[in-house]
Amino acid sequence: MPVVANAQISTGEGNETRRVHIVLDGEAIRDVLSADAKLPRGEQVIDATGLLVLPGALDPHVHFDTPGYTEHEDFTCGSMSAAAGGVTCVVDMPDTSIPPVTERAGLMSKLRVINEMSVIDFALWGGVSGNAFRTNSWRSHMRSLKHEGVVGIKCYLLSGMPTFEHLLPLELVEVMRRASELKMLVGLHAEDRDIVQRRTASLQTLGRFDTKAYYEARSDPAEIEGVRSGIAIAQETGCALHIVHVGSAAAAAAIVEARKKGTDISLETCPHYLAFSHEDLESRGAILKTAPVVKTAQDSQKLWEALANGGVDFLASDHAPCTPKEKESGSIWTDYSGISGTELLLQYPLSEGYCAGKLTLARLIEITSSNAAKRFGLYPRKGAIEPGTDADLTFIDPTKKWTVRGEAFGSKGKFTPFEGREFTGKVVRTMCRGTIVYEDGKGVTVAPGFGHFVRRT
Repeated sequence: MPVVANAQISTGEGNETRRVHIVLDGEAIRDVLSADAKLPRGEQVIDATGLLVLPGALDPHVHFDTPGYTEHEDFTCGSMSAAAGGVTCVVDMPDTSIPPVTERAGLMSKLRVINEMSVIDFALWGGVSGNAFRTNSWRSHMRSLKHEGVVGIKCYLLSGMPTFEHLLPLELVEVMRRASELKMLVGLHAEDRDIVQRRTASLQTLGRFDTKAYYEARSDPAEIEGVRSGIAIAQETGCALHIVHVGSAAAAAAIVEARKKGTDISLETCPHYLAFSHEDLESRGAILKTAPVVKTAQDSQKLWEALANGGVDFLASDHAPCTPKEKESGSIWTDYSGISGTELLLQYPLSEGYCAGKLTLARLIEITSSNAAKRFGLYPRKGAIEPGTDADLTFIDPTKKWTVRGEAFGSKGKFTPFEGREFTGKVVRTMCRGTIVYEDGKGVTVAPGFGHFVRRT
């Protein structure tokens, strides 16, 4: 039985830690012993002296684009990038693969490919697109997807993908009513379609093709109104709702208020909404183009506060890289929207949150691991360091300073708006189900196909 010796782990209270020996048994944790206990004789010892050991991070929102759009990313490169960032499980979205995961056949087709590609574990979202809704068989497809273990159903109020169109508001009501019957979670991209499309058309008519025009088209109240629509439908149908990639502080506040009134609703935000504002978008250009758009510096500050006080449930990367050429189309309207983010999902809040004194260690673990695992039905198998759980561990040197270089990412996306930033605290080892999958200085240490599909329970 291998033992991770002298690991400094969180007690679950503030910044308190305790030194322990973590005894492994195959893919699981067998025991967590006090560091005063004697180590089992003759066993392999992995010395964690001087390191923080956290539950493996969980990235609940990635686009690894397999099968289909693999010129942007694929499951091997995406999972390698995640492993380098201390992520041991991702939840991949249903819309950026061909066919999209809107029925069982699409899910099985995807699994046949990605089961041989990932270096870490993964779960999957299912979805209902406008295209799927109009086939009239979407209700039975939702049931089949639930049976196969997807974490929930992803829907869009605004989509630019012809293979995964948005739902009209009345269609979303029907989908969320069905999800309520099946006790399924709905994940919603919540931007108001009418506001964004009307503003976009007006700005383009005025000859506005500058970067600021994209911000103006998608700035509040577009996100606020989309979130309010989702809340109203959740309250009407009794559906459990999760709002993805929230960049608006006012939208986050509306979600928190609805939760206080009894709505079953959660939200995620992303590192880029905490780190950047539309002024950065204007100066850096399309490398920072995302949907929703980054908002104001005040939004970033308030999202940080909500992240620290529990208003924001957890972080996600919305990892969605592309080729450099697609970020340089000649117009902000046609430049690709998305960034390479999974490798920094944990390391950004580690540096700018925990090491900077904005987040406690216990809260860092909640927002990067345990809260998402609980919301998506993966806990305690994922998101905990306890006997019987998967031996998913992230080893961190909390004092190590390093500089972000996109070229070093495991992802196919080698550019990042965080380029050149110095971070404090670095992932030096990642363990998934008892096997070391990444070592700093060595890279990924397992072959593609090591990662397993994890079903919602």
